Amino acid sequence: MGTMGDSTKRRMAAAMADARAGLGGTRSGFNPGASVGGYAGGMGGTFGKAARGLGLDPVGSPANPAANEGAGAPPRPASAGRVRPSSAGPSAKPLGDGPIQKYHLDAPSQRSPATEVRKARPASAGAKNVWNDMTRELPKAPPHALSSGKVRPKSATVAKTTKPLFGVDAMEYKLVGQGLEANRAGGGARGAAGGSSFGSPAGPPQARPTSANYSSALPSRPADSVNALQELREVEGQEGLVDGGLTEAHLMILEDAIRDALRMRRSVYEGSKEMLLRLFKAVDDGSGDVSLEEFCAVCAQLGVSVSIPEAQGLFRRNGYEAVMPYQRFAHALLTQPARQMAEDLPSRKGAFQAGANANFSGKILYKQCRKPVYTPTDWDPRLADRSAELPLARLVLEFVYGYEGKENTAQNLFYTSEGKVVYYSAGVGVVYQRPPVHHQYFFLGHNDDITAVALCPASIDYNGKQFPAKTIVATGQVTSTETGAYICVWDSRTGSQPDGPAAASEITRIQFDKDARGFCALAFSPSGTRLVAVAMDNYHTVYVYDWRKNRELCAGRGQMGDPPQVYGVEWNPYEITHSVPPAFITFGRKHIKMWTCSEGSVNWAVKPMSFGRQDMQNVTSVQWLPPRGSNECLVVAGTADGQLYIFKGNAAVKAIAAHRPGFKVVQSDGQPAFSGVRGLRVIKDGTILLSGGADGTILRWDTSDGNLQESRFAAPPIQLKNPFGLSDKSVPAIRSLDYSPDLDRILVGTSNCDVLEVSDTTDEVFMDGHPGDVYFIAFHPNKPNIFATVSDSGHIRLWDAALRQMTHCAPLGWVPRAVTFSNGPIMGGPYHVAVGGLKGQLKILDEGANLRPLHEARDSREGIADLKYSPNNRFLAVAEFDTNIDIYSVEKGYQRISRCTGHSSTVRSVDWSTDSSIVMSTSNDYEILFWNAKTGKQITLPQRDVEYQTYTGTLGFPVMGIWPDNSSLDDINSVCRSARGGPTFDIELANQSKDPAACVDLAGEEDSADGVPGGGYLTVADDYSTIRLFSFPVVWDDAPYKAFRGHSSHVMCVRFTCDDRLVVSAGGHDRGIYQWRTCLMNGEDLEKDKLVMAAWVHALTERRDGEDCLEPKPGVEWAPLDPDGKVYGPKAVAEQMAQQQAALASGSIPGTPATPSRRMSFIGGLPAEMTTTPKATFAGGGMVSFSGRSPNAPDEEKVFTPGRATDVDHD
Repeated sequence: MGTMGDSTKRRMAAAMADARAGLGGTRSGFNPGASVGGYAGGMGGTFGKAARGLGLDPVGSPANPAANEGAGAPPRPASAGRVRPSSAGPSAKPLGDGPIQKYHLDAPSQRSPATEVRKARPASAGAKNVWNDMTRELPKAPPHALSSGKVRPKSATVAKTTKPLFGVDAMEYKLVGQGLEANRAGGGARGAAGGSSFGSPAGPPQARPTSANYSSALPSRPADSVNALQELREVEGQEGLVDGGLTEAHLMILEDAIRDALRMRRSVYEGSKEMLLRLFKAVDDGSGDVSLEEFCAVCAQLGVSVSIPEAQGLFRRNGYEAVMPYQRFAHALLTQPARQMAEDLPSRKGAFQAGANANFSGKILYKQCRKPVYTPTDWDPRLADRSAELPLARLVLEFVYGYEGKENTAQNLFYTSEGKVVYYSAGVGVVYQRPPVHHQYFFLGHNDDITAVALCPASIDYNGKQFPAKTIVATGQVTSTETGAYICVWDSRTGSQPDGPAAASEITRIQFDKDARGFCALAFSPSGTRLVAVAMDNYHTVYVYDWRKNRELCAGRGQMGDPPQVYGVEWNPYEITHSVPPAFITFGRKHIKMWTCSEGSVNWAVKPMSFGRQDMQNVTSVQWLPPRGSNECLVVAGTADGQLYIFKGNAAVKAIAAHRPGFKVVQSDGQPAFSGVRGLRVIKDGTILLSGGADGTILRWDTSDGNLQESRFAAPPIQLKNPFGLSDKSVPAIRSLDYSPDLDRILVGTSNCDVLEVSDTTDEVFMDGHPGDVYFIAFHPNKPNIFATVSDSGHIRLWDAALRQMTHCAPLGWVPRAVTFSNGPIMGGPYHVAVGGLKGQLKILDEGANLRPLHEARDSREGIADLKYSPNNRFLAVAEFDTNIDIYSVEKGYQRISRCTGHSSTVRSVDWSTDSSIVMSTSNDYEILFWNAKTGKQITLPQRDVEYQTYTGTLGFPVMGIWPDNSSLDDINSVCRSARGGPTFDIELANQSKDPAACVDLAGEEDSADGVPGGGYLTVADDYSTIRLFSFPVVWDDAPYKAFRGHSSHVMCVRFTCDDRLVVSAGGHDRGIYQWRTCLMNGEDLEKDKLVMAAWVHALTERRDGEDCLEPKPGVEWAPLDPDGKVYGPKAVAEQMAQQQAALASGSIPGTPATPSRRMSFIGGLPAEMTTTPKATFAGGGMVSFSGRSPNAPDEEKVFTPGRATDVDHD
């Protein structure tokens, strides 16, 4: 233990001597009020929280002793005989010789520049020590709980203004402290004078006034609480005060001002609560209540001006009208909110359970949230009962934006015999109908990434049904957590029609074990009877299957190494037309191999092909040229550097420079390499060879003689255009090619994940995609069809969901992470679009001027996770990876006005209250916090009754049931509440009225789901590639939901449109944007939705007889179901619609006939949610699954597997 220093010893000795002298009187010049630990901290601020020596002792006045000994005066303590110091400071002569020192302890703003300043601590005035000789000015204490006293926002230099920023000190840019307390430049915690060890810059306290002029002589409240209240009154205007339109933030700041006034006047003899009660008792008539006028008079005695509307707001906030018990008000005002809630409200652990009563009002603690959540005061238990049931509504996949053009190694884009386009995106097989139809239907039989696709070139007879050529498709997927890898063979002519039901299209399925991992290439033989599949195991096993009999013919090793070593497989197409022996070629990383089979044998022999004198490099594509006189076929191979190698026999004999190598891209093994010539296709009976390279050029070679010659072309080259304009120098690399002889068009898939069709005279884009991972989606607040997306490609895109195409695209110059629209036109102009970047960049774009940049700022060096405009369009909240939330003023040119600091981890989401006064945020550390948007201070009071314009946070009372058992916070990436059942904010009325509450309309029974006020829907995007649909609010533990699969990666974002007619999801790494149409959610679309639901029931019934053969029932004809021709389904349903209109109008949906013990076969991803099973898990692509427990049903589970017979009992 250390020893006491000399200066400390001298101060302690002087203090003890002063204390002894004070028993019998005071010696000359001694200041009894400035004792050890008194005002300004003394020795470490021993009594810093007790405002000693303030000169505001309300008990009595030393200047008027008679006033202290009158009738009813309380007895004075023994120390009351001390003489208070005068306002001129202590006048005692210090120890030692020398002139008397005068201590100037005035505020810095009151000092004259010519005045010599000497600083000393008043507590040391009775003893000479080293402090008396200091000539430099002592430093100010920083604001409470902050490490720096002056912080200037970085963005203040970006957009300059001469006006002070609202909520921020214009001179020092002081950050706000914790809670709703004021931000004091030199004070201590919670307004305690002397809480700092260096004291307040305002100097020693003034002499206490007499009781006669007590109210008028009180010193003013802290400047910041005055300024905050005055600024808020100026902003809201006197009209709002007269009309009673006071925001929650206004009342909180008013309460904060009253607290500050009490703290500035309290002493060690009387605390804040005792002082407030004494003042209330002075006006009490014995009832224990105070009226509005009496309340305002008491506040005036404290120096706080309170109007009648403000007093009325405080009364109502505490649950009273004309009069209020002042004991209750004092307790609520001066007691910590956490203690109040602990004392007043009951608590429980976990969300509502099955069989338990949901009529609970209080505090709830659940595992996924560190902070307690609270039920609303007007909580309706019917909402909990609704949360315990499956939602009536559902989602229908309507359109898929994107194409896999980044990681494919083989051809993955084909024309069908009907002129449609077949490709895949994530886990969905897509059949695209060319313009002017511009619609899609889907194969939903997969539950994970599709990695290979093939089109059967010949007509096939399968189980007595004839399939024309180029109609059968095979798709292979990777191993999932549920099943091993498998291949689905399906009919491209059926599927989910536009705006209609999903039809069974799967013909058969070839199942593999999990060791296969997936498939990097598929190919049908020229006869269509055999299927070659190259697996993704370390041997790259090559399987040859008779797919009609589901029988393996042969298997062999393709290439050793980590996948993918084999890039593709190509059959010799002249096996039938020219009677050449059957053969196919596998190719890939620095190898090319030929597989042959003798006639009548099922065994295939493999032989590597030599590069001869050519450089050994990656082979990226292969085509067979038509045989010449000796039935020998030359093989053309596209290579990584853009050359074409000509193989004769088993060796390369020539190399032709064809394409530029393009840019290097990182391969799946992490090594950079040139993309190479990925597109090769022989067309027009082998007379022309198409080649597409990484330079975006399509060359048409003349191969009419069965040979390929340098610079011998059949037609001029076709150069692809840059989709991003001249500002981007790179052109997209060609990843796949196909040709339609009927259309005389070339189909192209690019590395930008676009699909386009080109010819000598046309260049039409079918599908725009994101070449980078898609992270965020935002819908326009008033145009339901317009939404924006951002991805790692560094671009922002605007889409029209009605036209189903991209309308605008703009480069940002950096990687974006979040995007949002303003809630209305800004200052009478266009809508603004705010984009946040991975490195903290913020850019504001003009939505009405082709995304023209308007403003840029950067106040964080880390990324932006979320950003949203306030409902009144005056503020922008930006959530950052560095745990902060920045609030920007839109009216002041996007200047940062406050920073919300309090999270200890990355902030994931922000949501605004409907009155634009409160921001709710969630973070990665299971924490939900609330903030005063105008000051940036954290609100510690529970916000149980605050209505929010949006709800996108994963934590809180309304979403506590979205978490399955044993789940973690990172299992759910995004949530979005529907507009149905939520509050609405009239921004036009807000521009005319000063009362924010008058602009908010709460949902009634007609505007809510299932007739329960406040009932809506919630979509959830998770790490398991599914979109979940819940009934909102989700308060039931592990609540039941409907799940929809199509994505194959973590779903990063999901959003409702402003009219709830659409849901759009972003698939993250699968780069897919999925557009879902909602059914049975909007009252205006109810009749149309019932038609679709009826078609689903009919489709299920029609497929029950196809259980054994696993194929669609023949003879099912599709036709429009409505007069507009927008809803499609089986024609049989259309013929029965006239007889069923009465039933549909009454709200009933026709079901299947009652049949005991009926077995139903679900094939190819049919919607299987028609069952009422309480709990069902997803076991196949495209199937809707339910999860959670029903309160009235046993805990049972059914598994639906597409393509396999499943028992379903129908009532």
